[in-house]
Amino acid sequence: MVKVKEIASGIYWLEVRLSFAGPSYFTVYFIKESPGALIEPGPASLIPEIQEAMRQLGMKDLAYIIPTHIHVDHAGAIGKLAQLFPEAKVVVHPAGVKHVVDPSRLIESTKTVFGDDFHTALGAILPVPESQLKVPEDGEIIKVGSRELQIILAPGHAPHHLAILDRKENGLFCGEALGLMSGGDKPVVLPAVAPPGFDQGLYLETMEKLRKLKANKLFYSHDGIGLEPEKLISMVAENTRHLGDFILQALKAGETPDDICSSLKKEAKSRFGLELTDNDVAMTVGGYTVYFRKKGLV
Repeated sequence: MVKVKEIASGIYWLEVRLSFAGPSYFTVYFIKESPGALIEPGPASLIPEIQEAMRQLGMKDLAYIIPTHIHVDHAGAIGKLAQLFPEAKVVVHPAGVKHVVDPSRLIESTKTVFGDDFHTALGAILPVPESQLKVPEDGEIIKVGSRELQIILAPGHAPHHLAILDRKENGLFCGEALGLMSGGDKPVVLPAVAPPGFDQGLYLETMEKLRKLKANKLFYSHDGIGLEPEKLISMVAENTRHLGDFILQALKAGETPDDICSSLKKEAKSRFGLELTDNDVAMTVGGYTVYFRKKGLV
């Protein structure tokens, strides 16, 4: 059953459990205006839930469809949604445009992570017509009814990542630009790392850039809302450096990927009290390894 929850004035969320590897929950956000906006549409497999949520909210049209980045778990639905809402503009980071107009490379990279039959669980990745694209400049403001959304280019997790500041609520839709937050009374935020586009230097720069916005809440795409942005940003920056140093030292010592993954799981348990999945650990080690090799550090 689809349950939509109002989490701020005029902002609603739909939290769903994804059936494939990765974080347990994904959040689709709706800005209820006429027409409204959809932030983080997720994979195409979520479209029936999105349509039901919009029905419950009385939202018949969309002005904008805004994925924070074009990885399949955040943006796989945009091609099909563009067909369903031909008047809507799909907001995409300049670095992601060619891959949503012609998603052939995106499809191939998705297959390497989720297998050739990824569409069975995630749905098909369809192209977005160029006529429906909105390619923002850094800091550009778009209007959705009575609201203003400021688009901030936010690379690091991926080169095609952006964030969205709702200026009415001063809430930041941060995608994975500020890491992944675990739930609970004492949240822990770890970097969201995935090969091949992860760049630790840009990631840390983006964190400081987003910190300067002084948002009063963070709308994460996985697992919740952060109510102490300053504290959470400091935490993820520190943890990004720590895990990077940990993996770099292991690589320089000649440890195998399996050994590094095993050590990282133990480190996450002892330092953060977290049980990371094999997939999470492999993605983190893989992302840092590709980055350090590009930098010539190993």
